[in-house]
Amino acid sequence: MNANVTNLSNQTMLIYVPAEYMTTDADGNVTGINHEAKVGNYTADSAPIVYLNECGGWRSSSPRSVDSSYISEGMVYVTAGARSRGAVDENGTPTGKSPAQMVDLKSGVIELRANSEVIPGDKEKIISVGTSGGGQMSSILGASGDMPEYYEYMYESGVLGAEKKEDGSYTSAFSDAIYAAQMYCPIADIENADIAYAWWWVDLADKGGTYNGEMTAFEKRLQELEAEAFVEYINGLKIKDEDGKVLTLEGLRKGSYYKAILNNISDALNAMVKAGEIDPEQEYTDASGWLKKQEDGTWQVLDLAGFMIGTGLVNNRNKAIPGFDSMDKSAENDAFGTKDEEAVHFSGSVAEVLEKNYEELSKLDGFDAEEVDAYIKEAKTGDGAEEIEKQTNLLNATEILLGSDGLKAVNPAKYWRHRSGTADQHTSFSIGYNLCMAAEALGETADYHLVWNMEHGNEEGTSTGTFIDWIHEICK
Repeated sequence: MNANVTNLSNQTMLIYVPAEYMTTDADGNVTGINHEAKVGNYTADSAPIVYLNECGGWRSSSPRSVDSSYISEGMVYVTAGARSRGAVDENGTPTGKSPAQMVDLKSGVIELRANSEVIPGDKEKIISVGTSGGGQMSSILGASGDMPEYYEYMYESGVLGAEKKEDGSYTSAFSDAIYAAQMYCPIADIENADIAYAWWWVDLADKGGTYNGEMTAFEKRLQELEAEAFVEYINGLKIKDEDGKVLTLEGLRKGSYYKAILNNISDALNAMVKAGEIDPEQEYTDASGWLKKQEDGTWQVLDLAGFMIGTGLVNNRNKAIPGFDSMDKSAENDAFGTKDEEAVHFSGSVAEVLEKNYEELSKLDGFDAEEVDAYIKEAKTGDGAEEIEKQTNLLNATEILLGSDGLKAVNPAKYWRHRSGTADQHTSFSIGYNLCMAAEALGETADYHLVWNMEHGNEEGTSTGTFIDWIHEICK
């Protein structure tokens, strides 16, 4: 996928093409593209290209075997590797520090375009897809098309067409923009993911909503403070709903943003009811405190904590406080920093909460001064904090789309699709919603839905449509 290969298994992609799109000689050797062939709704020239990454958990990925469901529809199917967490060269030096993930995935997009004469498919209809951390990478591909901030990194990795000019600036001969982005339960907005998670679980600490069944006084208070920081963060983003109205939080559980989240959950249930796959009256016999049947027969979720307790989600918490940028640096921490650092703290929002409330938190059981001091220094006040913030900004589609932190989308994807489950215990419901609303704010088209009772993954069923049907719709 690029010239300066440090991890061949990651810097490789596999391209699967319907056999009908290729011409062959008498011995079965491929000799070219059959431009007249048609499979389903597409030809070798019009076929959309499904571009899969497998960076779940923000980890390095390698190509996988074909998913024939796309081939049978006449689509080209690409599985692309990428360096990220866990990637090291032959000397043991880390090679996957941010934004290596985007360098490799953008490189794959460019290789498809540069080799149009031998690879079938419409190179202007590249549709990325990923799950969890891969959903995050898909969102960045969608948001960061043709942004020059990535060119220096692309040049260093030997991406085709990336060049350094005499004045020291960088350029690219090829577009790395994509047509559409599918995101399944994206672990996105990574530097703010912890405060979003805290807001989600904040009122459940005494009701079973703890990680591994316990929570220290320090963790409980930190969760409350992080949740309050999320309120400020959301109000600062000025996200607008589908009708163009700014969504806000007025405290933890009040405001138009909170109502929007409840409506999203309600929509997921109503879609499942309409599909005939659930009867809420039988499934939730004691739901009067959180679920109400409307006069028109639809259902409305009234309370987030009640929903989580009533559906059993409260018992399946997946993250500590904090959990993405964890105190012991065991989570996504090794995706950031320098080649000389195994792992670093990267959440500036959590570091700010720790710094502002240091005196109060220091008096609580579970507070570890050495850990907290290191957290604040690495993510906020230390010499390397500015570079770490730059790394997280380059992997934050929400803020790129909204024009925050000095970055601004140049050629974003025209179409966005999000699916997360209401039983997903890994990441806040707010993350994917913010992404899609940010895309719509730029005039792009977003298809946002939660899927009732789906856990962390991409088993979306059919109640809110399917990914393949969506591809057909946007590629008419």
